[in-house]
Amino acid sequence: MNVFEFLAFAILMICVAGVVVIDRLFAGKRGTEHQLRLAEQRVQELLLRISELERHADELRQQLEWNRRLLEAQDRVLQQLGAPTTSAELPSARTRA
Repeated sequence: MNVFEFLAFAILMICVAGVVVIDRLFAGKRGTEHQLRLAEQRVQELLLRISELERHADELRQQLEWNRRLLEAQDRVLQQLGAPTTSAELPSARTRA
């Protein structure tokens, strides 16, 4: 093997090693970009879930308010009818005891 063949072989090996190194560097970058896209997608899904949960919480608050108003109206009607107001006076309390 003469000097020129040795130099050609060395240059070929360096080029192959360079291609492998560059490929691994860019593959790492592609992996990082993919992870970033997955993270962004997860953030969007979580934001959507948060908005759904906030809407559901608002519905529950509204239901709670309506139930509170109904109980207040029921209390007023019972007071007007002269119904017992303490639990000891209620018939169900006597049957449990």
